[in-house]
Amino acid sequence: MGTPFDDAQHHITRLQGFLHSHALGDNSQRFTAREIRHLYLLWKREGRLRHLSSHDMSSLIRLFGSLSLSHHGNLYTSIYTHRRLPDMSQASFDSHWDLVLGIYRDKRWFKYPLLTSDLYWLMRARIARFEEHIESSNDNAIKVWLPAAKRCYDNIRNSSFHPDVHVPYLKALLITSLPEHIHEFIMHVTAIFARSQGLHQSIRDVLFKSILSAQDGPYPSRADLLATIAERFADDRAGENSFHNGQPARGREDFDRDLPHSLPVNARGLVTALERAVFHDKWMRTPRDAVAAQVHAWSSAAARRVFSVASDDKALTDLRWNCLVLLALIRTTSSQWRGHSADAVREPLRRAAGMEWQTVCVLAAIENVLGETHAQACDSLAPEIVQGFSGVLRKLWHDWTSIPVSDGPPRPPYVSRIVCASFLKLAGYLKDKSLVDACREYCVSAGLWLYQEFNPSSAAGLPALAVEQLHAALMSGTFFERALVDLVVCTTDMDILRKAVDSAILRQARLDPEQAQELVAWASHRGIAPSSRVIAHVGIGLARRGDSSYLERYMAHPRLNPEERAHVLVAHLRMYASHGRQFMSPTAFMNAAHDAMLLSTQVADPKVLCRAFWSSLLVLVKEGYGARAVSLAKDLTARHSSAFPTSNYTKLLLALLRNREVKAAHALLAHCSALHPDMASAWKAIVFSQSARDGASRLASTLARSSGIGRSLRWQAVSLSRSVRDPKRTLFASFRLSQLYGQAPNPVLASRAVQLLIRLGRFHAAKKIYERICGQESPEVRTSTGNMILHGAAQRPARSRLLPVQRVRTVLYLYKTLREKYAFAPDRVSINILLKTLLLSKQLNATQMRGLFDALVGMGYPSGVRSAEGGATTSAGVFGTSAVERLVIGGLEIPSFPAPMMYMRHVRPLYKTFIKAFYVLGDVQAARKIVGILKALEAGKVARLARGRDWDVHGRR
Repeated sequence: MGTPFDDAQHHITRLQGFLHSHALGDNSQRFTAREIRHLYLLWKREGRLRHLSSHDMSSLIRLFGSLSLSHHGNLYTSIYTHRRLPDMSQASFDSHWDLVLGIYRDKRWFKYPLLTSDLYWLMRARIARFEEHIESSNDNAIKVWLPAAKRCYDNIRNSSFHPDVHVPYLKALLITSLPEHIHEFIMHVTAIFARSQGLHQSIRDVLFKSILSAQDGPYPSRADLLATIAERFADDRAGENSFHNGQPARGREDFDRDLPHSLPVNARGLVTALERAVFHDKWMRTPRDAVAAQVHAWSSAAARRVFSVASDDKALTDLRWNCLVLLALIRTTSSQWRGHSADAVREPLRRAAGMEWQTVCVLAAIENVLGETHAQACDSLAPEIVQGFSGVLRKLWHDWTSIPVSDGPPRPPYVSRIVCASFLKLAGYLKDKSLVDACREYCVSAGLWLYQEFNPSSAAGLPALAVEQLHAALMSGTFFERALVDLVVCTTDMDILRKAVDSAILRQARLDPEQAQELVAWASHRGIAPSSRVIAHVGIGLARRGDSSYLERYMAHPRLNPEERAHVLVAHLRMYASHGRQFMSPTAFMNAAHDAMLLSTQVADPKVLCRAFWSSLLVLVKEGYGARAVSLAKDLTARHSSAFPTSNYTKLLLALLRNREVKAAHALLAHCSALHPDMASAWKAIVFSQSARDGASRLASTLARSSGIGRSLRWQAVSLSRSVRDPKRTLFASFRLSQLYGQAPNPVLASRAVQLLIRLGRFHAAKKIYERICGQESPEVRTSTGNMILHGAAQRPARSRLLPVQRVRTVLYLYKTLREKYAFAPDRVSINILLKTLLLSKQLNATQMRGLFDALVGMGYPSGVRSAEGGATTSAGVFGTSAVERLVIGGLEIPSFPAPMMYMRHVRPLYKTFIKAFYVLGDVQAARKIVGILKALEAGKVARLARGRDWDVHGRR
């Protein structure tokens, strides 16, 4: 047996192996966070922490810090995340900063050196405490925790330019919005900017957030930030002449690293290029793609002209700051902005660059607000809002087109085309026809449609410009043929025209599919036939709009291939499955079913079409065409039997049964059982159970005679038959209960069947089943089932107003019949039923009822008085009436039973009936006497009553 020291050393060794293992998913040494915390605190209390090395404690700090920043489904990843974090359970993702701080203090107590990761997680812990105290308005947040976090940050900020090191503390500085914290924030950002020659995207996001949050007041140290940006361009003098004859000049940037460049396709892409020119490494490699190189040269020239030289000119400083605010506006997708115009700048080159910058950024900002909403949302805007946006666009257009070519940054044709396309797009959304016409005329006069056939890159941007011009003309109310003629005047390139027509029709299909269908016809008439993909999208749009009248046209369209026809048909089938007759009549669906059968053999992968078609079959069943649905299902499965899982057949079977399509369900059962013999018994059971539930008794009885129906399923069928709500359907279902019951003995099923028949008043059928029970079941089952029949007769609602004496005679006659004809063996419950019928019939007066009660006491029923020996109750009369030797009711002698007399099963029900009868007759004294007897019998039996445990009133068990 090991000592406690050996056990502790064993756990320490296991924990060290867990912390430093590189094998993820190794469960042999896995710990939970709760176990590690418990062991660490235990070792600290016992003075065993000296067995943990400095590296062990650093690993613990890293692990619990990683757990503190992780959430369910989102693991925290950084350069300081512990490698075993994926092996930890999500229940461990909680705040553990108290333990991180405690391990740090223990490490300092042992005079272990602090690693960079220790200082990082200590900074994160102190920032977390700072945020908690800020939320509770505690002064210690600013006085204690933030300076403590600053000390950690000062020690690690020069270790790496990775954003994980800097972003947490920079975000913490912005929480308070105090000027001194904003000043410190800018100092750190400029220091990172100066040392790393660029800013990471996450640091830029924090910077932009701080810039936007300070629009209402002065921004501390903004001059320092602008000066740092200016220093980036101070040593680079080749930029002004870097663009010559449309090609960028190669310089020293060829010797440094590449950064990814994506070709911008809208104004927001141009803003990204401007942002990259300001904040990325100034020695980044020029893109190899010719068009991307032109955009890079343009953005670099614009940034250089705006930010290159530091100046005390207030107008120039405002312009530079305004350009940064615009970048922040686009990056954060904010819609609130206040800035200064570039008109106040005296230098023409910088003023032109500022106007270029402002134009691109404002266009991107408006696209953020309107571009994603599309024209439908613009229609819902108030007229004054639309006029306001139009006024801004017109002023912006005037300023941009007024920039002298000699003053502006060298602008390649691609940038001009993207800017004009953005103007056209927004003007079309706002339905500003005058601005659309002005943009179209400018593009022609500026030669933006010209390109060199031997230089494919010179045509870059023309497709986007053509698309936006055609769509803007249509949105502003121009007839399609007129808009197409205007576009043909600008360019005769068929590829560009076809792309423009396709894009315009696709956009229109999302707004008005019927109008898009007309555009397809007009474009085809003009010799610019849309692509088959566009035609298919129009058909899909019509279906999603709830119009199925054009389905036959698209199924027979000569330009659509089978795959595209299948896409159109699937859209219609899904709408029919969702909306049924409201979308398409069942007749139209059955006509389209032939096309679906044919297409299913022509497409490469028919699974999507088959699933949509099968879902539509379920709706067809609901519409009352079950036989036709089964016929279509057979045809489809004959072609693609492997495309349908067995669950599809189950759903169709249930749909048929729920809609009373019994014959169709039986036909489908035979078909699918032949395809999947292993599922035949399960499907037969489903049909059998559902038939019993829905009252399809003939089908249920036919299946019940099959060998595949087990006894447990027959019991379920009888149970389901009892739960049917419609009385007529329940009565009809009961006609087949004898077949449902089957031949093999089953006492539970027998009781269920008899109970259902009694509830329906069919005592003759119940006695027929009881006759079979007497020959098959045990005496106990025969007695309990006979009592059920007696009780049903006693509680049976009379069809006519029977006298109480007649009800007593009926029950007595049934009792005699059961005994004489079916060898019914009564018990105390049987006698109780007879006595309750007699008592509630009001045939006895109070004296007779007292005598009857005393006679029962004489037969062994309890009187509530203990005998002298203290054991069983006495059999003396309660009311002092004359004793009788035997008890006779209606000529029937009541026998005595030697079996135990149970309180809850035999005594209490009968005595409560006596109490009720005495109260009805007005004999309150006798009723209270019996109530006292019950209380005496229940004395000391409270626990048994609470648990529902019965007992013998004579104490035999």
